[in-house]
Amino acid sequence: MKTSDGKDELNLAEFPLCALAHRLRPEQKTLTFADRVWDERRGETITRQLIITGSDAYGLPTALDDEVLLGLIQLTRLRDFAERKVPFSRYQLIQILGWRNETKTYERLEASLNRWTGVTLYYRNAWWSKARSCWMDEKFHVLDNVWLSHRGDRDVEAQPAEDSQPRSAFVWNEVIFRSFQSGNLKSIDFDFFKELKSAIAKRLYRFLDKRFFHRDRWEFNLQEFAWEHAGLARSYDAAGLKRKLRPGIAELEQKGYLQPLSDAVRFRRVCAGQWAVVFERATAEAAGSPDAEETADTQALSAALAERGVSLATAGDIARRFPAPHILMQLEVFDWLIARQDPKVSRNPPGFLVRAIQGGYAPPRDFVSRAEYARRQQAADERKRRGEARQRQRQARVATRETEQQTAIAGFWQALSDAEKARMEGEALAEATALQRTLLRRGGSGAAACRTALLEGYALRRLGAAQAVGANATAKAETGYGAPTGDRIRGSGKGN
Repeated sequence: MKTSDGKDELNLAEFPLCALAHRLRPEQKTLTFADRVWDERRGETITRQLIITGSDAYGLPTALDDEVLLGLIQLTRLRDFAERKVPFSRYQLIQILGWRNETKTYERLEASLNRWTGVTLYYRNAWWSKARSCWMDEKFHVLDNVWLSHRGDRDVEAQPAEDSQPRSAFVWNEVIFRSFQSGNLKSIDFDFFKELKSAIAKRLYRFLDKRFFHRDRWEFNLQEFAWEHAGLARSYDAAGLKRKLRPGIAELEQKGYLQPLSDAVRFRRVCAGQWAVVFERATAEAAGSPDAEETADTQALSAALAERGVSLATAGDIARRFPAPHILMQLEVFDWLIARQDPKVSRNPPGFLVRAIQGGYAPPRDFVSRAEYARRQQAADERKRRGEARQRQRQARVATRETEQQTAIAGFWQALSDAEKARMEGEALAEATALQRTLLRRGGSGAAACRTALLEGYALRRLGAAQAVGANATAKAETGYGAPTGDRIRGSGKGN
């Protein structure tokens, strides 16, 4: 079924109807989006607000539910928006969505329809009435009723609609259907929408495609755009918002929908704490360029992904859609997690890597990049080199002192006469301890070593004493305290 000439309701494209996640916290039952716009009719700036509440049983809609809702609009378009009640088969809807025809898909589809039946939308100054040409307050469910056939196996319902009566149906709320009939619709390339991989790219496409009808370049306040129209969490600061938006923007650039812009142009700092984000629709020449064209860098990235278990088709698609620095950073984090045997990557490593790139996962707090690791290793090597140099210097000083000491000891004994030498050797040996005397009596190498130690120690003490006497004499001579009394008196200047 060709759905390139699809339709989208303008109010539903303006604000998100879901959070950008496939799963939400069970306790979260409300989403709120708001912005400020100039109302020409009132001549003033107004605040528009949308509050979305989910049922206790089924909760809030997710990104996949948003796709289902857009699929329901396409089913209604096939019937020319003629009636609120739209008969259909689940197989037909699955074909429109491009989902796999399997049991869990049918279960997921039923859960989504249950969720939309339980969702309530509260628009304040935010629902555009084309008939009245003004912003209005509206409060309504999206779907009033849903019937699903469960007779027999799902393959029974999988028969083409023209060969069997559709056994399922849904009923739009009157507010939405009235907007359909008033022509508050825009064209959308639903086939292009389905080709987009990331939820953020799909959300950006729906919103920007509506805005590009008026002009080809738009600039928004980054926080308001990301929080209120893209559906990102308000916990993200400017840096986090840019990081989360980049993968979806890159995908739309690769698909030839958005004009590629550098980060400096895409994100413009307005003032302290305030940023703007810029979007330009791609020119016809850029949109017609082949998406599959690969550069050497793209091929290298694709090969790197394939080496880590990502399928060749997925690897090539990711390498073309996402910026190289973004992929390289996620590859580095992935390799780091694998080396640590982190449980996050143990179950399905290639799948984790793909989700990390598509979702812009933040690195773990204790992650150390290769550049940082190299810097730390270089600093450690430098500290080790300096330590080894200091150790060598200490060893050289010790060796020098030992050499000087041995030279002094040898000079001490050589300067003695034979009689003095014999007397001093006797004095040195007489200082031996009981253990040393025992070693001397036993003879052999132990006695020789003990005798040498006693003689060297004696010589060092005598040399030390001599140096102390010499130093004392020098000090006395310099101060005059060592001179005779008469000399000291003359030196003092008294009696002259």
